[in-house]
Amino acid sequence: MKTLVIQRARFGDLLQTIPLVRSLETNGEDVSLLVSKDMMEISRLAFPGKEVMGFPGKGEILERGKASLVSPAAALRETMKDLLRQSFDRIIQTNHDGTGVLLGHILKAPEKSGFLSLHEGTVEGCEEESLSGWPAYLVSSARGIRAMNRIHLSDVWTGCGLPWNRRPQAPLRKSPPPSPGAVGIVLSGRSAYRELAMEDVASLAQRIQGTTGRRIVLLGRMEEREKARDLLRLVSGDVENLVGKTSLPELWNVVGSTLSLLISPDTGTLHLAAALGIPTLGLFFANAQPHETGAYASEAICLTPDMDCYPCVGEGSGCVKMECRSRMDIGYVGDLARSMIEGTPLPPEQKGLSVWKSSFEGGILSLRRIHPREATREDILAVLYRRFFLRILEPGYPLVPLEEEFRAHAGRGWPENLSGKNLVRGTFLLSRLLEGSRERFRLSVEFPFLWPVLFHTEEVERGRGNRETQRRAMDALSCEAEKSMGLLHRKPFWGKKRSEVSSVPDQGGLRKNILAKGG
Repeated sequence: MKTLVIQRARFGDLLQTIPLVRSLETNGEDVSLLVSKDMMEISRLAFPGKEVMGFPGKGEILERGKASLVSPAAALRETMKDLLRQSFDRIIQTNHDGTGVLLGHILKAPEKSGFLSLHEGTVEGCEEESLSGWPAYLVSSARGIRAMNRIHLSDVWTGCGLPWNRRPQAPLRKSPPPSPGAVGIVLSGRSAYRELAMEDVASLAQRIQGTTGRRIVLLGRMEEREKARDLLRLVSGDVENLVGKTSLPELWNVVGSTLSLLISPDTGTLHLAAALGIPTLGLFFANAQPHETGAYASEAICLTPDMDCYPCVGEGSGCVKMECRSRMDIGYVGDLARSMIEGTPLPPEQKGLSVWKSSFEGGILSLRRIHPREATREDILAVLYRRFFLRILEPGYPLVPLEEEFRAHAGRGWPENLSGKNLVRGTFLLSRLLEGSRERFRLSVEFPFLWPVLFHTEEVERGRGNRETQRRAMDALSCEAEKSMGLLHRKPFWGKKRSEVSSVPDQGGLRKNILAKGG
């Protein structure tokens, strides 16, 4: 089968498409890629031996337009002429934008998946359809359940191409043991909100050098060269400044051949290290979330701030304090790095921060907290919603027992701002309202925590999803909400507090059966 994957996004997103392409290869598919022209060189490194075709990006079109209005049109015409000569068995379109949707419709293939319509708006010449499946979830997770999303972007894109039982059931590349190489530090992500203070970067470099003796390599964008020069005045020892000095292929070589550990915010370089099997320590703050864009590799370590406003809506949402950034205690980050380099146990919990470690379960990435603590409202809902969405998106997917999901929180208490009684009752009632989005949305007034589910099933999918699959998943959600109360309460739950939920009918004994089976 000849398959075309359309991925016209930037460097980091391109690298997060590697699991999709590798999974297709594992299933014997001959994969070609359509990428932005400025990503062609790095694409040939990321996907060796694959046919890589380029599509003009916005920058190229605008640049050509300065000279002549005819030039951009001519470039597009030639590109489309070449593409239309090709014949594919199927197309997987990963970009939620008008150009991607149009390409998905124009190019020839008997089988197509991914984004073939937009959530809001239409593309001229394309039939208007509601999103469904994984494309619908990508929109839902970005707009409706951002703080509680626990499914990685790479798994979403892979889901657009293959069901869970046709994906590799183990990570395709595991991070290697510590090596004597250098430690890379990336200065920032694509905005100031994902940037550590330069004084903190200097302190981190000094601490790692002092405790491990490792050479430090500074990496970053062209725009950060002046910052890097200022930074060098604050550090001493063996520090190599490569900020703004590497092309993407050169960056590929530096990361893959010289580093034993990469410390980075949410950047394309972080995803590059994961793809090359280099251990990573990800620093996530502002609106960057490790569950959706962390390093796609087992044994990766991520650090997040414990703040009610994290992750923020949008790129910083106008925040001027950026307190989440200051929560990244540099001494603690240095201690984590040392433990990863030396292969020793990670340091004890640091107040105000959460440490996450990644693993693969049934071929899908999962992150779990390392240190035990009391669960928050978001912790509980995130676990329950992840299980709900995997049930409707990947029927039959082998979920781990609920006890494993809540291991870090077991017996440490139930958050006061989440009513267990309402959680069980609301999810149960929702499972019984299969038709009528208006009636279902009324439930979100009484039970606000149901909004993420309703946004996906009624707003994004427009009520056109498989109602029977949804009903079964919602029944399971209600059962697991009840069971999670028993797992998290400090005192034995079954007894007096059981009365909180006993008034909710257990149709057909389904809840009893699921509880007995462990999830």
